[in-house]
Amino acid sequence: MEKAMKKNVITAAALMTTIAASSSAIAQDRSPIETQNVETVLRLFDEGWGAQDGWRDVWRETMTPGFRSIFHSNQAVEGIEQAIAFNAVLFEGFPRLEVVVENVTVEGDNVVVQARLTGAQDGPFLGVPPSGQMVDVPDVTLFTLADGQVIEMRYFTDLLAVMTAISAPPEN
Repeated sequence: MEKAMKKNVITAAALMTTIAASSSAIAQDRSPIETQNVETVLRLFDEGWGAQDGWRDVWRETMTPGFRSIFHSNQAVEGIEQAIAFNAVLFEGFPRLEVVVENVTVEGDNVVVQARLTGAQDGPFLGVPPSGQMVDVPDVTLFTLADGQVIEMRYFTDLLAVMTAISAPPEN
């Protein structure tokens, strides 16, 4: 058993090294604009997430005043301050929500981020009182940038899974 465990650890380490080398090679093929766009978007995930102090300032610095956010539908939230208020609902409902970026794809002014969100609903969210229930959902966000700033964000996640998880009775 111990031998198999060591083999799995070595295999995992080799896989991670291969992935890191591939990512580095891909990154070298990016244009300067694409590199800047990826850096801007990843800054949002690193510093502009609701669990971080100052996330609102990061949004104001990285997004244009005419920024628009589209969440699952064709209804857009227009303007940076409105988008901040809209996202504050998520961040207040899940104040310790963690995001792990799993994949980033860039082509010109478009950056797509595949991520995973995990955390407990410790605050009210969309009419549901704090439940303490855990969520673990994938999400995908398409960012469109101009001159290194985000002009549009289209966000997709499994909102049904989130609402089901926070509305369900706690597991024992």
